[in-house]
Amino acid sequence: MRIAAPNGDETAEISLERLHYGKLAFGATLRVPATAGYGVTLRSCNLQPADDRLLSPPRLMALRRFEPDLVDPASRRRGSFIARIAPEPNSRRAIFLRARFRPEDGESGHGRLYQQSAVWSASAADWRRHPAALLAMADAELDARPDLVTEDEATRYNAAPARYLVRFIDPRDVWSALEDALGATRWATPTLEFLARGAETGQDATLTFGADDFASETEFLGAVGLALQFLPASYPRWREISVVSGLLHAPQGLCLRYLPSLRAAARATPVAA
Repeated sequence: MRIAAPNGDETAEISLERLHYGKLAFGATLRVPATAGYGVTLRSCNLQPADDRLLSPPRLMALRRFEPDLVDPASRRRGSFIARIAPEPNSRRAIFLRARFRPEDGESGHGRLYQQSAVWSASAADWRRHPAALLAMADAELDARPDLVTEDEATRYNAAPARYLVRFIDPRDVWSALEDALGATRWATPTLEFLARGAETGQDATLTFGADDFASETEFLGAVGLALQFLPASYPRWREISVVSGLLHAPQGLCLRYLPSLRAAARATPVAA
């Protein structure tokens, strides 16, 4: 849906279905009872129980099992992040996943670790049209925070989707920002070359950046969002692009990845799968 904003810009409404997986917590410290079991703790009203398996972290990460040692050490507090088209064949949805391992005795605790994750599901068409906005929204809002034991169960399993208004970006503004980045940063040229080469070869590859390239995940997602916003509608491998942060595993396809513990020795290295 397109809406005319007061300043004359066109905006679009994006709907995000939500799914949380992990354990229910209680109290100000979000402690988890030792007897608590794993399960889906929140599901949007437009998702079905059959979606739980399709939106599980291992499946979305292309892993057999998600383990703590797959999370970059510098990302363990907030967890790993991935954005991609959902892996089922001919999927029409894009997913945004935040997954981490947190102590059962609270955020600053030292207890046994358990997995907590949060997923957004959006239209694949919206991901293709608005990658910069969606990555910025996920950076700001998508957190693997446990739901509370005290919250109403019927409400948690019939949650309303999150809705956001995003502005359509003028392609000239995108190119102007990229032109500035080409001369002033180390990420723009490798990223654009990586995407162009991927379109030509059709091969699986990963381009990894580290702490010498971006001071934070926020900077990385902002830069990648700008590069993806620049891609033409005819780009042939959109469905194979994944944006990954803090995960020591790269899905097949074209993966743009940020590992904050990585230093200059392995900076921005394209790796053919």
